[in-house]
Amino acid sequence: MLLSWLDRLTLLIHPHRVVLERQPWRATASRHQADVALPTAAETDWQPALTAADALLRVHGARGGSLRIVVADHFVRYTILPWSENLSSPKARQSMALALLKHTLGDKVHGLEITVDRPEFARSGIAAGIDRRLLAALRTSAKLHRLHLSSLRPRLITELAARKKQLPDGWFACIDRDWLTLAGLRRGEIGCLHSHRANTGNAPMLAGELAGLLIAESAAVDGKKLFISSCEVAAPTLSSDWETVRWPAAVCGEIHA
Repeated sequence: MLLSWLDRLTLLIHPHRVVLERQPWRATASRHQADVALPTAAETDWQPALTAADALLRVHGARGGSLRIVVADHFVRYTILPWSENLSSPKARQSMALALLKHTLGDKVHGLEITVDRPEFARSGIAAGIDRRLLAALRTSAKLHRLHLSSLRPRLITELAARKKQLPDGWFACIDRDWLTLAGLRRGEIGCLHSHRANTGNAPMLAGELAGLLIAESAAVDGKKLFISSCEVAAPTLSSDWETVRWPAAVCGEIHA
């Protein structure tokens, strides 16, 4: 009797490589990954990753299984939603997120599907925007491969959810190839957030950029403790007055090129 419908799969959509982890029922987990080609002039930046993901699912997917998709921060645009009693409804929070992202992205924001987190009283939250064509294509792919799509979330949101109990206060850096995301939390509330392209292949330059961001945002988050989750990139070394803790990635574990 085939029990593939009990399999749990995690798919990481990334501009350089896609990764599929499969946890069968009562069997050993397996991992499969594929390099992603550079996009052609006629393609979007995410199209090659989608093509590679489809190939992995076609060969290694489990028909009827549960699929969790995580989208790399390269494909995500974030903004902080400040707390207000007038912004507690989903519609109001969506409108505010749209306005904030439009301020930085201009009319490109209209191509994004924006999600907001669940509001907590007197606490700022996070909104994330992803190209709605990419999300539609991922949902269609899951359906075509007869998989149950259990969740579809950005990487930072996934990482923070996995570490929520360990991060009431402090800094969290999610470092990936060519990308840096830095979040500061104060008593569990998001205090600042940066997510942008970075030269992660140059260790001194990366450490200098990270140190500069920490100094610039010192008023938003107190403390000298930095948690780092990195993929394919060595964790940068900061000055001795910083306590740095390396965490394994919550998404697909430690991934190497």
